[in-house]
Amino acid sequence: MHDFFYKRPAPTIIRTTGEDAEDYLQSQWTIDLKKLPEQEVRFGLRLNSKGKILAGAYILRLTKEEFLILSEGLAAEELISLMEENVVADEVEFSNESESWDYFCTRVKDPKSFIAKCGKSFDSSGQIVKFEDSIFFIDERYEGSTLSSIHKKSDTSHPAWTNELQEINKDEYNFLRIKNHCFDIPMEIGPEELPQEAGLEIKSVDFDKGCYLGQEVMARLHSMGQVQRHITVVEWLPESGTPPTLPMNVVFNDKSIGSLKSLVGDGETWIGVAKIHQKGMVQLGTEGLDLEDKNFGKIRKYES
Repeated sequence: MHDFFYKRPAPTIIRTTGEDAEDYLQSQWTIDLKKLPEQEVRFGLRLNSKGKILAGAYILRLTKEEFLILSEGLAAEELISLMEENVVADEVEFSNESESWDYFCTRVKDPKSFIAKCGKSFDSSGQIVKFEDSIFFIDERYEGSTLSSIHKKSDTSHPAWTNELQEINKDEYNFLRIKNHCFDIPMEIGPEELPQEAGLEIKSVDFDKGCYLGQEVMARLHSMGQVQRHITVVEWLPESGTPPTLPMNVVFNDKSIGSLKSLVGDGETWIGVAKIHQKGMVQLGTEGLDLEDKNFGKIRKYES
C-alpha cells in the first residue's frame, strides 16, 4: 500500500493533570510510566483485578504532571469513570477533550522527512512531535512507517498535509489494522480476554513495575502460567461471497472451539480476528477449522 492517510473514528482523549498524575496512572495502567520520558508515548492496558482487558490507550507524556490518554472504542465518560473509581485523596484531574480533536492514521515512506517538511524533527521512535494544533508520533503497533496523529478540529475536513496523500477507506484501514494485530477493544478483545491471549503482554505489559490493577494475575502467568485460548488473525475461506453474521462459533470435531469475531476483505482476501482454544491451533494452521454454519466455509491461520 502506497503513502496514505485515514481519518479514524472520533477518538476518546482525556487530559490528565496534577501532582499525583504519574503515581495514580502508574497504579492503573500496565506500563511503567515512571520510565516514560516527557514527549514520548506508549500503548498500555487498563485491566480489572482478574487481569482481563477493560481498555487500551496510547499514553502521551507531555510534562512531568500532564498526560494525554488517547483511546478508541470506549466512550470518554466510561474511560473517565474507569480511571476515577480508585481515586481517594490523589491530586489528579481528568478532562474530556474528545470533541476538540480529529484522529488520523498515516503511512509515509520516510516519517522523518515528512515531519521535516512541516518544520519539525523526530529524534527517536517514541517521540511526540507537537505543532500548534496537532501531535504526531510513530505508531510502533503497526508495521512500516506508520504515524498516528491528533489534530484540533477546524472548518476544513482534513489538514493541509493530507493533500499529497491517498485517502483510504474504512475497510482498507481495518484490513491493515487486523493484519498488524491491532485488535479492536472491546469488539475483538475485551473484558473476557487476558493480554497474553492476544500477545499484548510483549509490548504493553511491564512485569518489573510496582503494583497495578491485575498485576498478580500478570505476574503469575508470566512466571508459570500458560493461556488456553489465543486471539489470532485468520483468513476466511468462503463457500460463497456472503460473509457470515458475527460472532459465529468455530468448531472442531463438531465441538465449539472458539469464535470468529470480525471479518474484512480487500477484494481478494478476507481476514479477521478469532478466539481459538489451544486444542484447535494446530488444525487452524494446517487444514483449517469449520465455522458452525458450514455453508460459510472455513477459517485458517493468516500468513501475510
